[in-house]
Amino acid sequence: MGMLRSLLFLLTLILLPGLLRAQPGADEQLAAQYFQQGDFPKAIMYYEKLYNKQPTAFYYEQLYKSYVAIKDFEKATKLVKDQMRRANGDPGPIIDMGKLYLLQNDEDKANKEFDKAIKQMRADQSSVRQVANAFINADQVDRALEAYERGGKTMPEGQSFSYEIAGLYGAKGDVPRMISAYMDLLAVNEGYIQAVQNALTRSLDFSIADARSEVLRTELLRRIQKDPQRTVFPNMLIWMYIQQKDMTAAFVQSKAMDKRFDEGGIGLMDLAQIALANKDYATAFKCYEYVLSLGRNDANYIQARIGAVRTRYDELTEQPEPAITDLEDLDARAGHTITELGLGQSTMDLLRDRAHLKAYYLNDAAGAVQLLDAGIAMPTIDPKTKAQLKLDLGDIHLLNGDIWEASLLYSQVDLDYKYDVLGHEARLRNAKVSFYSGDFLWAQGQLEVLKASTSKLIANDAMELSLRITDNLGLDSNSVPLSYFAHAELLRFQHKYDGSLAVLDSLDAEFPAHSLGDDILYERFQIAYARHRYTDAAVHLEKLLELYPLDILVDNALLDLGKLYEDRLKDPEKAKSFYERLLFEQTGSIFVPEARDRFRKLRGDVLEAPAKPEPPIAQP
Repeated sequence: MGMLRSLLFLLTLILLPGLLRAQPGADEQLAAQYFQQGDFPKAIMYYEKLYNKQPTAFYYEQLYKSYVAIKDFEKATKLVKDQMRRANGDPGPIIDMGKLYLLQNDEDKANKEFDKAIKQMRADQSSVRQVANAFINADQVDRALEAYERGGKTMPEGQSFSYEIAGLYGAKGDVPRMISAYMDLLAVNEGYIQAVQNALTRSLDFSIADARSEVLRTELLRRIQKDPQRTVFPNMLIWMYIQQKDMTAAFVQSKAMDKRFDEGGIGLMDLAQIALANKDYATAFKCYEYVLSLGRNDANYIQARIGAVRTRYDELTEQPEPAITDLEDLDARAGHTITELGLGQSTMDLLRDRAHLKAYYLNDAAGAVQLLDAGIAMPTIDPKTKAQLKLDLGDIHLLNGDIWEASLLYSQVDLDYKYDVLGHEARLRNAKVSFYSGDFLWAQGQLEVLKASTSKLIANDAMELSLRITDNLGLDSNSVPLSYFAHAELLRFQHKYDGSLAVLDSLDAEFPAHSLGDDILYERFQIAYARHRYTDAAVHLEKLLELYPLDILVDNALLDLGKLYEDRLKDPEKAKSFYERLLFEQTGSIFVPEARDRFRKLRGDVLEAPAKPEPPIAQP
């Protein structure tokens, strides 16, 4: 027993230093816990102990806040004075003392302390920021502004605190001064244009025309008049018009800027792309026409020539029933452009558009085949472009019902790009050919391989088609309903919509309550969408969600409904509801990232990360 006591005594001696060292950690945890719970008397008990042992800035700050919370100004004053002796020039305790005087309604003494902090500020950026941040922590925004403005006057030429000043004015709600400070920043260094744009996006609502955005427009016009040779302010004005979706004003300003600075249409080319992204075809076309009017034989001219045709193509193919005369005029214009610029890599996309126009809109499949054959025969064509042309040609053969010729072309691309996404796309199309022709087992074999594709969209499409085959062949291997459906899908691909609907109607009548019900509804949606009957399209999808809430097509339906209501039916609230359902109900869907981005955009989130320019702004 005596030996046991001796061992316990020795063990205690060994562990005691560690236990003693662990005590401060426990005190700190308890102090933090009581502080967070608002039990400041108990927090003070521990923070006083910690501060007396180790008077760090953190323990000081927590203890100061705790004293202030219980209005023990006497102890707070004593603490601040003690920290002043230790701080060695730190402005924080001086400003804390001023805050204590304010809390006791002694503004004169408070202002003396605040003045003292500003007077001891050194003429370097670190000291100025330290003082200003201490004022911000004490909720003295006006004094922080004073620190930055005074400090800016002591900085070397080319340096400023305009970004910080603008942010503080924004926090105060002083929009005119905020905007003026941001413009001062750009006057010193144009490199911060993105940071300023991000900040303005967070501060102003460009979706409405109000007094705040009018202040920005007025200030930009004033700066342009004051310094007409600077490009940053006209660029900012164009950016503002784009945020407001006033593309006409953006075009007028861009054209004026191009003429003033002789930019050769660069800005107009950028604006055309933005207009196209917003489906503003009229503005995009005007941009390209302006660049063409410059008459320069350069890259911009070539791209504008192609862009003008492709813009008209996008505009017409967006219409439910474009006039045949407009389509023929576009076909002729595309032909003239290819002839003028020559058949080459730069005109391949235009050639593909023209082939698609002929095959799918002008009922001229032979003309489309001739165009694509000419592109494929080009000896200098990029191999991947040639493969894409083969896929287009395969689609047109499929459109004409020549499924074996289509399969041959798809197989060629699959063989040439076996381990590339392009090859995977070719194999998927070939699997669909087998599906259309009723060879379901061979299609299934190809789809099994494609489930491992590096392209998530291809893998997802392959999985959906594979499950459609597996789920709907039936235990008795009855392939008749699936053959009906495959034929309807082929007819829809061939734009024979009435024929496709007739087959789907027969399928519903002969095989009621078949497991293909969800697929049939989704096929009806795709036909209605292709015909621009968007209300009918939404009805089919909503019925799919109602009748088949656990089906594999649910995430497709939710995303498609969101896009329908956002882009076509112009009901953003309904669109948000479907995106939100997809995010919460289909968490494993590959469509989650797109739904999240679209939901955040509709909610008004600022998606880009704000820039944080920390160093002083120097003139380049």
